Amino acid sequence: MTQDYGSMEYILIDGGSTDGSIDMIKKYASRLSAWMSEKDNGIYHAMNKGIRMASGEWICFLNSGDVFANTSILNKTVQSITRLSGSPQIVYGNILVRNPDGTLTERIAKEPCNIHRMYFCHQSAFVKTSLMKNYLFDERYKFSADLKFFKQCYYNRQAFIHLNLPVVIYDTNGISNTRREDGLRDNIAVVKATDRGLKKYLFLLRLYFVIYWRRLTGKKQKCKQEVK
Repeated sequence: MTQDYGSMEYILIDGGSTDGSIDMIKKYASRLSAWMSEKDNGIYHAMNKGIRMASGEWICFLNSGDVFANTSILNKTVQSITRLSGSPQIVYGNILVRNPDGTLTERIAKEPCNIHRMYFCHQSAFVKTSLMKNYLFDERYKFSADLKFFKQCYYNRQAFIHLNLPVVIYDTNGISNTRREDGLRDNIAVVKATDRGLKKYLFLLRLYFVIYWRRLTGKKQKCKQEVK
């Protein structure tokens, strides 16, 4: 969605598409600050390429299918950041999800904390470019490298700020939703690598329970379908 904020750069990373995407990219190349199209080793490998190319002060990622909530969201976010006290490194907002009837529902992110999963959508987050270049995403985690990144930031006492406004219309058909159990198992790996003490075991218990419950309810639904 076109933005009314002028001081920004658009960086587009394509994974070597052969479906005509390159022709579309070239059509709008004059509006892009930079772009590339080549094979990558997953979402976070592609995102790291974008981080290395970025020169602005803040980075926000939109995946294919995601769009900003409205034309003034960048302007509103920048104005909100300038009014904040201190030096926040990570500013995030809420998301809008499209319902089957086409209407939008706002999902409110949690206030800054540390839990077993992402409590805000990374597409709604603005992170200082210097911070992202320092850490980058750990590409060993194919589904949850963003969780690991933000956990690292939390433990290193980076300042998180929640802006209570919708930033993005979130595409629910992304890989984190369509391959949910793989994502949960990646979350488990992240928790094992980053958390410590009782908190670590509580997080793992919750994640294993969610996997068990999904399987249990899935089996129940399958049995009901077979009975019918």
